[in-house]
Amino acid sequence: MAKPFGHEERTGPEMWIDEAIWGHRLHDEQSPWLTLLEFLCVLHAENDQTRALTEVRLNELSYKPQTQLRLRNLLFNNPHMTTVLASDQSDEAMWATWLPLMAENAGGLERPDFAYLRDRFETFQDFASVVSFLQSSAIEGGSNKRWSSKFVFPFGTNALYEDVSVTATGVATDRRFFARTGEILYLMLCRSRRAADLRERLDRRILKVDAPYDGLIRALQGDVQFARQERAGAYLPCASHPTFDRLAEDWIAILDLQIPAYDAIPHIVTMTGLHLILYQLQRSAEVLAQPNPISMVCEIVSPKRSVVRDLSADSFQSNNALPQQALERFIREIVATPEWLAALQSDEPGPNAAELLFKTFDWPDLDDADEAQGQPGELLEELVRRAVVRHKQHVGKVHATWARLIGLSSRRASRRVRYAPTDRLLKTLVVCCVDRRLEFKDFLVLLHDRYGLVIGDQQARSFIDAGAADQEDFSDNARRLEERLASLGLLKRLSDSCAYVENPFQRSAQS
Repeated sequence: MAKPFGHEERTGPEMWIDEAIWGHRLHDEQSPWLTLLEFLCVLHAENDQTRALTEVRLNELSYKPQTQLRLRNLLFNNPHMTTVLASDQSDEAMWATWLPLMAENAGGLERPDFAYLRDRFETFQDFASVVSFLQSSAIEGGSNKRWSSKFVFPFGTNALYEDVSVTATGVATDRRFFARTGEILYLMLCRSRRAADLRERLDRRILKVDAPYDGLIRALQGDVQFARQERAGAYLPCASHPTFDRLAEDWIAILDLQIPAYDAIPHIVTMTGLHLILYQLQRSAEVLAQPNPISMVCEIVSPKRSVVRDLSADSFQSNNALPQQALERFIREIVATPEWLAALQSDEPGPNAAELLFKTFDWPDLDDADEAQGQPGELLEELVRRAVVRHKQHVGKVHATWARLIGLSSRRASRRVRYAPTDRLLKTLVVCCVDRRLEFKDFLVLLHDRYGLVIGDQQARSFIDAGAADQEDFSDNARRLEERLASLGLLKRLSDSCAYVENPFQRSAQS
């Protein structure tokens, strides 16, 4: 079994199995929003080095992100501001009271001096109003994450910074919420066929925009703060993949909409989540050598249980099981290699098998006598067991967690999770895929061909031919989608036989 390129030089986890299949790494606790924020951190850092969305060599990404700790302290570690603001003091007295309190409680700063703010805001009230506004824009603002893991909306480049852990001993990179999924996203887009086109749009629409709100962030932050060391170690096993190309195409379509960048970003987040789910499932299918493309039977929620609902739940469960099945297949394929057969036929099959497993999967620890002992079959089964346990902790949860977060799945009115797109996801699909207008039946075909979404009877032909459903079941499902889109102002019916899905935003003339 050939090791993936870049494997020899890497340093990382105690096993190299999930990472070898999907990259280092997909992580369920890093939401689509946080994935985009990490991506933007990488993009901004690489753009400063004039190599945005460009890989000189595969899997050698190394970048130095911003930390912006003064900004984070002011927005998310500033409990005294409200108390001081509510006090019956003069403006001068409020500054005099707040500044030493802030300096005393700020974290991660060698010299926590915030006196520069007095020159940037006319009054303490003005300063507090800006802080309050930016706090309200926080991504996932209702979470109970620590203050150093909270993020302001990416209004501009000053708002971009990495996740860190701040303790009494200092500031350290934390991979819990910025778990490298954003780095995987960056590498995907680097390797897409439309990387150059996307780079131009990201540069024009995000990196070089002089946004007023970003100016407020710059006023609070002061001088930009950078991480002390470069961040390296990102890995993506595929030099190219159809998912990378479709992802870039959808980003370009959204960025070409005639809407402000901060309105386009939520749509980008949603489509990114969908594509990363599809990437995980498609890579799983490739490992399993499944000939059929990934499909997702989507129920457009009906008031009562239906055949489509059951098929959708079955589809969800089947897809949810694919990554673990791929993991186990990936490991067990080693038994068909000449190296494994040679180990079995050697004078010391156990130690030789252990050495081969370590060389291929970084397990077992050859210095651990207890872990590395056993017959080849026993070692292989123990590796599978441990790999499955590790997989279930994070990578195995990505499909279910992200499908819920982007509005692709639901348990509403049912005990089983199934694919049931929300209005938010449906609107994003329309603004991303429809250039001005598209016949409804062609829209259903597009969703199926591009994303594997099964909604209408034509797309569900395999289920109908197999007797799992009647044509009427999926025709009714499509009719409910038509009604939903019409209620959202995204569809107009011109006659009984002609309905058009309409993009509410006119695309720019630029290509």
